[in-house]
Amino acid sequence: MALRPGRVQQIHKREARGIDRSNQPFVIEKFVRRPGLVSIQRKAFEPGYTHHMREVFPHWGIAVSTCINEGQQVKHPRLRFDHYVDLVKVWEDQEFIYVEDMYVDVLLYERSYYHIIDMEEFGEAIATRQVSSTEAKRVLENTQRFVDAMKRSRLSYVTFKQKYGVHRRHL
Repeated sequence: MALRPGRVQQIHKREARGIDRSNQPFVIEKFVRRPGLVSIQRKAFEPGYTHHMREVFPHWGIAVSTCINEGQQVKHPRLRFDHYVDLVKVWEDQEFIYVEDMYVDVLLYERSYYHIIDMEEFGEAIATRQVSSTEAKRVLENTQRFVDAMKRSRLSYVTFKQKYGVHRRHL
């Protein structure tokens, strides 16, 4: 499968390394893979926190990023969100797990509100045929399903993970 430049993160299955969306290698400090979840932790790539954790839920089509500082979750230092949710497409081969950003993102402000962003990028990708109509339909369905589940979870990512996380595949 051809990789869309600037959209795909690659996570090596057996080595503590990956390649980020800008094609730069990075070291994985913690890697967890269970049915329904791929989780990595790496050094922060922005000042203001020490580590970046990314939890990928392939069956939901989402990847949730959280800022960690000295072992504790913190708000993003600049934008002040608690969790950044990418709508993604996930696949794998013998060596890597591929996580492709599908343009639409959701900023979660724990127990307060959420904000959907980058819809204009998504629309542009559809208009220029970088995203097929089948992929677009899946992204929109996954966005709606995730937002609905978050609302049922009282806008708490912790509650969402308990209710719908690793072992629960369906609503």
